[in-house]
Amino acid sequence: MDPLRENAIHNERHVKVICIGAGASGILLAYKLKRDFNNYSLTIYDKNPEVSGTWFENRYPGCACDVPSHNYTYSFEPKPDFSSVYAGSKEIKGYFQEFIAKYGLQKFIKTSHIVTESRWDEEKGQWEVNAKDLLTGVVVKDWCHILIHATGYLNKPAWPKIPGIENYKGIKLHSADYDESVSLEGKSVLLIGAGSSAVQILPAIQPIVKRAKIFIRSPVWVLPDISSESGKYSPEQIEKFVSDPQAVQELRQNNERTMNSIFTMYMKDTILQQQCRDLLTSTTKKLLQDEEMEQKLIPDFAVGCKRVVPSGYKYLTTLKKENVDVVYSGVASFTESGCVSDDGQSHEGDVIICATGFNTSYVPNYPVRVNGRNLQDEWKESIMGYMGVGISEFPNTMTFLGPYTPVSNGPTLIAIEAQADYICSFIDRYQTEPSIHSFWPKRQVCEEFKQHVASAMDRLVWTDRCRNSHNNHTVGGRVPTTWPGSTLHYLEAVREPRVEDWEIKYKGNRFSWLGDGVSQTEWDPTSDLGYYIRPADDGPPGSRRGRTLAVAKTGTQPKRPLHRQPKLAMAEEKPKVTTHEIPVNGVSLKTNGVNGVPVNGLHN
Repeated sequence: MDPLRENAIHNERHVKVICIGAGASGILLAYKLKRDFNNYSLTIYDKNPEVSGTWFENRYPGCACDVPSHNYTYSFEPKPDFSSVYAGSKEIKGYFQEFIAKYGLQKFIKTSHIVTESRWDEEKGQWEVNAKDLLTGVVVKDWCHILIHATGYLNKPAWPKIPGIENYKGIKLHSADYDESVSLEGKSVLLIGAGSSAVQILPAIQPIVKRAKIFIRSPVWVLPDISSESGKYSPEQIEKFVSDPQAVQELRQNNERTMNSIFTMYMKDTILQQQCRDLLTSTTKKLLQDEEMEQKLIPDFAVGCKRVVPSGYKYLTTLKKENVDVVYSGVASFTESGCVSDDGQSHEGDVIICATGFNTSYVPNYPVRVNGRNLQDEWKESIMGYMGVGISEFPNTMTFLGPYTPVSNGPTLIAIEAQADYICSFIDRYQTEPSIHSFWPKRQVCEEFKQHVASAMDRLVWTDRCRNSHNNHTVGGRVPTTWPGSTLHYLEAVREPRVEDWEIKYKGNRFSWLGDGVSQTEWDPTSDLGYYIRPADDGPPGSRRGRTLAVAKTGTQPKRPLHRQPKLAMAEEKPKVTTHEIPVNGVSLKTNGVNGVPVNGLHN
């Protein structure tokens, strides 16, 4: 009797996957599974009526990405027809919608479905997931072998915890859930917050409001303007990009090389940190030329401790407009007509905009229950994650952009791609080893990892004297939850999963995946049964160092000064705001920068 196909080595059993979130991470997972996997099912639940996650939710006035548009894409999927050097939120949302349509991913996605609970069934080795259809109210009861959390960490608006907010009788808006139907024309607006969102909102609303009053509790480091209104590409430039893919490729690579060259700026007391600090201090003073504003608006903490804010010079200029008032104070309480600042002064306004960011506690919006434990309760007390992708002792569940992902120290989308590959490697192993019941990061491993992160953070800027999303907005708070290294460092760390860090539970003989002794190659009628015979040794390097250098294309670039940015050194001598020109087939494309250093090279 001939062998059966299902008895071959690494036969693929059916695997059912649920992903929560249809932003950049969930969309990428759908693409990876469709491209590489067979015999699987995938359902992606998203609470919003449309896809794209944070780029659906962030639609406040002036909202734009602080990364050049051609670099805010998947590494393998450029968009040559971006309209601006820095794309607005609607255009970024359109990119992800077009990606879904191009690769036929819509069939996996259920929008307007909010997950209300997830529970692990140990006997079945499955997750039970409840999702409420927000259009009908019907609760869908689903299940999966592997549960992926792709909700990101920028999805819960953080309303200020200030007394009396419910008493205010005017219009309340939040930057992370903005009501675009509200007209601000001729209104008096109280803008609370001075971070990334407020810096974009104020210049956008100043020309149309009667008065704007901004409350600045603490300053931020700011960079030259990168709003979507500046740096528009001309039709001729867009056509050049569309007709010459290599021009887009060179632009994207050069920008990435710059971003990846400056990680030591995020280390305390380095030359690059000091150069950046001196440069931003000098240029800010030249712009303000007001001693009181300089004292109030130039931070006393390291560059990068709090997210470095784009569009900064336009924002600083707007602070000096006649219809703008600046209150260098936080808000102590709300009243029926406005608020009271920390200094006891009362302020009235028709509209309050809370540009107070997101809840970055990482506590899930829904229960995640395992054997009487709830992740919501545990992470309220102490986060115990594993390298951005794992949850200590929680089986068959993984995260995108989980704690300790590099979200402030380099390109983020490539980190998401690395996490997708990591997650898919575990889905693949589960699918091709039928005796695997469950897998999870070991507690001791997660504890040692967190200890290392805490130690490494002592020499990084996120433990300096500022409130940021990584320390949960408390100076000296939790161990910062960003990655303790560069993005390139992260890519090398997760490229080859450390399976020894994971507990794997089997039901049955762990070697059942060997099957009846017939290979997958023998079951492919078009395969080369002598594929291993070669004219020369062209195999991959046998050492980790060799593999890393091969991936990094060692030897292909001219030597560069290590841990330096030459243009910043030049800027110390003669700081000025300039444009960074990138010639593309004779067309000079300009992006804003400081002495030729692209803005995106200084922040995520």
